[in-house]
Amino acid sequence: MTKSKGAGGTNKVPTIREVAALAGVAPGTVSNVLTGKKLVAEPLKKAVLDAIAKLDYRPNHLASSLRFGKTRSVGVVVPDMTNPFFSGLVRELEGRAAADGFQILLMSSHEEVGEEVERIKALVSRQVDGLIVAPSRDAIASSPQSMISGIPTVLIDRAFGVEGFDTVSADNEAATFMGAQHLIDLGHQDITFLATAPGLANIEERIAGYMRAMEEAGRGRSASVIYGGLTIESCRSAIEQELRRADRPTAIFASAYVATLGAAKAIRAVDLAFPKDVSLLGFDDSDWMTVLRPYVSTIEQPLSDLSEACWSLLVRRMSKTDVAAEHRRVTCALRARESTCRLRVPKGRTSGARM
Repeated sequence: MTKSKGAGGTNKVPTIREVAALAGVAPGTVSNVLTGKKLVAEPLKKAVLDAIAKLDYRPNHLASSLRFGKTRSVGVVVPDMTNPFFSGLVRELEGRAAADGFQILLMSSHEEVGEEVERIKALVSRQVDGLIVAPSRDAIASSPQSMISGIPTVLIDRAFGVEGFDTVSADNEAATFMGAQHLIDLGHQDITFLATAPGLANIEERIAGYMRAMEEAGRGRSASVIYGGLTIESCRSAIEQELRRADRPTAIFASAYVATLGAAKAIRAVDLAFPKDVSLLGFDDSDWMTVLRPYVSTIEQPLSDLSEACWSLLVRRMSKTDVAAEHRRVTCALRARESTCRLRVPKGRTSGARM
């Protein structure tokens, strides 16, 4: 960068006044060229741009943004940045934000309501223009009238349909209905659904889809839902107990990324293999699902569609704060791979033993 000499020969960053002096215009004209708020005659505009290039002048975007009441930044809060679903979603949102001239400020709540409150407060204090929050629970920790203070906000994944907010979520019930049907079509009757935490609406919707598929197939009596918690190890422990039973399930349908990893670890821990001994179907796709054989079958939440819905709602809300709240569902896809296969009934055991 070209720098002018200050007192004592030290370098200093060129200022807007130095650009104006070199271009032979007023500082206000330089500002108008940079912001585009007022038209500037082409000869003057060219003189300003030439001076900017010669001095390698870089405007202080933060100062100018605060002066005009906009920071061109959006705060994003997610429960777990190590979860590929949330990290992939953030990556998609970053691309959409950059295309519209915004920057993303990312924070994690670590699945804790108290931390979520503090993260939102911190982003509000930084005067973000909007918020995208994947809540740690189904009730956002603050109302538009309090901590969020009227900042345009979109909730994603959880807290679907919360009053006063635009929300985006996968069509969870339809997704797990489709996944359970896949396992049923492969001949499985003893299908255990490994849920994470009770009381989360998106997980309860997924349970509802699984239960509906089992009941419509006449297998409601063999339906089994196990809650494993929000960590890989707690999910592993919960499903491992089921796998050690003499009448263990022939298929596991995991409700989320941590549940899928927990189930895979549990299957290995009891010296079983998928899909030979038990089929495994996960929810949320990621690169690791196709790294080691057998490749894991999953229900994929389309990150591109979710991020597009989320970003378009936020842009709308930032431009028109008085529009009615909108709630959008996104359709998921089944990625059938190697971890699910047609039921093989061991000798001495009949399928549907729990019925």
